[in-house]
Amino acid sequence: MRKKLFVLTLILIGCAAVFGQPKTDLQRLVETEIAFAAAAEARGTKSAFLGFLADDGVVFRPEVRNGRDFWRSQPESAALLSWRPVWADISSDGRLGYTTGPWEYRPKGKNDQPAAFGQYVTIWKKQADGVFKAVLDIGISHENPTAAGAKTEKSPLASAEKWKSPADAGQGDKTVKEQVLLDRLGSIFSQRVMSKKLLGHLADDAVVLREGQTPYVGKAQVAANAEKIDRDFPPDGFLNFEGTATPSQGNLTYAYGVYKLTHKDKSVSRWNFLQIWKYRGGRWQVALDLFMPIPPAPPASAPKN
Repeated sequence: MRKKLFVLTLILIGCAAVFGQPKTDLQRLVETEIAFAAAAEARGTKSAFLGFLADDGVVFRPEVRNGRDFWRSQPESAALLSWRPVWADISSDGRLGYTTGPWEYRPKGKNDQPAAFGQYVTIWKKQADGVFKAVLDIGISHENPTAAGAKTEKSPLASAEKWKSPADAGQGDKTVKEQVLLDRLGSIFSQRVMSKKLLGHLADDAVVLREGQTPYVGKAQVAANAEKIDRDFPPDGFLNFEGTATPSQGNLTYAYGVYKLTHKDKSVSRWNFLQIWKYRGGRWQVALDLFMPIPPAPPASAPKN
């Protein structure tokens, strides 16, 4: 079903071009993401990322770093990382948007069987020349989504309607200062049961992504799976986070950083996080929430005598 909807979307985009209808910024954004994935298949993942990342774009390998610096340091590989967007949205001024969808990894190239699966999120920003470039790319891993009972096969993420940016007519734009957003994150992250506080900020159709779990879509689904969503955040120890919030663009903004939990035994667990916020219904709401664990650093080598 998702493949059919994906093809339908491409046909609709093509029809708009054929009949001379002007493309929306959302259509341009989706086309850019599709071209990004096509470049990865045609020229390799390294070349594709170097071609579509903004100069200041960031990736998480495993912690945040400049994306172009990271990919320049990587060797060429025959492996194929493939993906496709199934959910996209853009700011009211058409300058900031994001796409998300499933990814697969084939170690020996496109004729190989996929060995890993997950969900990616890419944030795009329109550059001075009008071209969209990726300013952030992150993702989680999870089980094979085609396995029996996997909820991504029946998820609203597959709905073609999600290509349409929600019409917030009459809502207007509202600037949110970076520190205000960080204060809101602190309020959410300080809760011992994270999903409990998060629910109060979630948009009704929000996407929540957690490592090892297929996507949760909508406040109701998040509430029904709160225990699973919170399973990696035990209610003990000292909580802290370091984040970077971006100035709001139209009715969209985002923040990312590191969430840290220091346990009673002094061990530390850390996660990269990303939250995308959208101003709708007269208030700022979380449109997408992602946590990706950061592997613990390997122990330092013993000094040589």
